[in-house]
Amino acid sequence: MDLSKQVEIKTYTGQRLSYFDLAQSIRCVDLISTPLEGDAALDIELVDFGPLLIIKRVNHSAAIEDIQFGRHTLACQLPSANADSIESFLSLPGGDRYNPFQMAGEQARWLMPNHAAYFHIQFDQRWLKQVLGAQAMKDYQELCKAPSRRAYDENVFVLASMAAQQAMDAAQDALKNNKVLTKSQLETLASNILLPCIMSDIEEIKVSTRQKILSKAMDYIREHHQKPIRLAEIASTVSTSVRNLQMIFKQELNMSPSKYIQQFRLHRFRHHLASSSSVTEAAYGSGFKHLGRLTEQYAKVFDRYPSEDLSSPSNMALDLGLQFD
Repeated sequence: MDLSKQVEIKTYTGQRLSYFDLAQSIRCVDLISTPLEGDAALDIELVDFGPLLIIKRVNHSAAIEDIQFGRHTLACQLPSANADSIESFLSLPGGDRYNPFQMAGEQARWLMPNHAAYFHIQFDQRWLKQVLGAQAMKDYQELCKAPSRRAYDENVFVLASMAAQQAMDAAQDALKNNKVLTKSQLETLASNILLPCIMSDIEEIKVSTRQKILSKAMDYIREHHQKPIRLAEIASTVSTSVRNLQMIFKQELNMSPSKYIQQFRLHRFRHHLASSSSVTEAAYGSGFKHLGRLTEQYAKVFDRYPSEDLSSPSNMALDLGLQFD
């Protein structure tokens, strides 16, 4: 993969952007968010360098994000460089799909707390291998195996987050002063973000039983949301009681499993609408069988009717991550 000598930069700053618009604008991932309350929005700043995409965001409500990364898209999630943000970050579920470091082509499920600044950083794996070398890429794989976020060194997150912010500032400065970034400058920006993480030690810390149950329960909901779901079935699958399942969802997400299922289906429905030929088709693919009730729920959350969003993808023309594939 070759880059031109000069790097073309795209930037965007937006307030109260919808999850749907953000997901539709990023080409190198398949992203669907499940806000834990209504149709939440987020404030974002982003810089697209081509093979490096950095998004800094603040959610107005907590959300679960299901992400399928493209075959060349390697990604990581970082807190902003302050003590409260890092403590909140380390307390999130870790291991498996919740791991903040992900290899290209993998699935992630990232929990985004409300009112906390986080970075989503995506690299073109082909380019990054040229920048860091084969051994560093192997070492990066080790980051992806930590079973708990507590296994990571919080001081490393400070360094990596500061480097991510410096990269965003460098892009804004280049555009403001009509400058360009060279390949070498871009490579340095990427290295400053990842090298502290790759070179750090990982502690032996086990993921909590509560987080394991939550992860398995959410996997079950994702895989079976098109059919009727009973809480007893989820509880049996994850080897716990219905009461304990409800307690875990309340403790971790501050909502009931039934409410989460409803939110999950409703936001899947919105995404299906953008590419479906009928409301019925989108509803069926999202696990809804009663259109009258669904229309009422949709209007209450999105302040519009499903028919208004039918075959109507977002008109947000950012086209981020185009160079990845």
